[in-house]
Amino acid sequence: MKWMLAIFGFVIVSQFSVAQDKKIDQLEILYDQGYYAKVLRKSNKLLADPEFDYSGLPAYYRAISIFRLANDERWHKRHKAAFADATTSYKQFAEHNRYDDYLHAHYYEIAALKTYLEKLEKKYKDLGFHQDAEALNTFNFEYFKSIKGKPDKHEKPDVNPNANTVANNDPSTDREKIAVYGKSLVGIKYVWAGSDESGFDCSGFTSYVCKKYGLNIPRTASGQKEDSKNVKLSNAQKGDLVFFGSGAKITHVGLVVSNKGDELSMVHASTSRGVIVTNVMQSTYWKPKLKAAGTYLD
Repeated sequence: MKWMLAIFGFVIVSQFSVAQDKKIDQLEILYDQGYYAKVLRKSNKLLADPEFDYSGLPAYYRAISIFRLANDERWHKRHKAAFADATTSYKQFAEHNRYDDYLHAHYYEIAALKTYLEKLEKKYKDLGFHQDAEALNTFNFEYFKSIKGKPDKHEKPDVNPNANTVANNDPSTDREKIAVYGKSLVGIKYVWAGSDESGFDCSGFTSYVCKKYGLNIPRTASGQKEDSKNVKLSNAQKGDLVFFGSGAKITHVGLVVSNKGDELSMVHASTSRGVIVTNVMQSTYWKPKLKAAGTYLD
């Protein structure tokens, strides 16, 4: 009886943890889609719930959603303490014990925010809001000094030789190695919002593989589509990404492992089977949903 209760308790806790992760993951999705007011409301709720004290992300998304909303002058005038609130929340995030991990995982998002805040600072200077402009300048300097505000999505940064990453100056070799590495992860299970080898979702898988080759790409499938360089589907080749969806919405992404001109094949994180290789052109499920291809390689 005790072992049954223990198993039952484990299942309940596991399900509850997944539910928590989904709520936090939803913040990222809504932010990526530009629903900043919703992000602010939901992050406030999570911050008020002690069950989410383990995560630094509610404070992070509260801060950056406020900064985004402040681009609206009318909103900013109604919320005089907005920048102070945002700075306080970001400081709370920066003091979290997993801050370095979060910073690495959300690098693209933060780099884009730095560029945005620099433009917002200039806008406020032009409007005569000098105190707010100075607050933005101070915040950027304190927290984003080492962040490259406009990262070249095709540029491979210097790689720490002690880190578990790969660097190569030959694009064709990179394509081959990326495809081989992606296929080496076949068999890893699917995990909602997963982004490491304990389990992947679709965009977590592609961002993880790309990161191994010095490519910091957005975390969501739609963000990866938006930020990548468009490639004709007929020209898609190893190392490129392919995107799927219903209507105009991108809901899935995979990594191309076929050569240019061959039948399109991808390795991807499937919700039902985990990381697998699929021939897209022979799939009655994926072929009708195929929307576009993109690349982060030259």
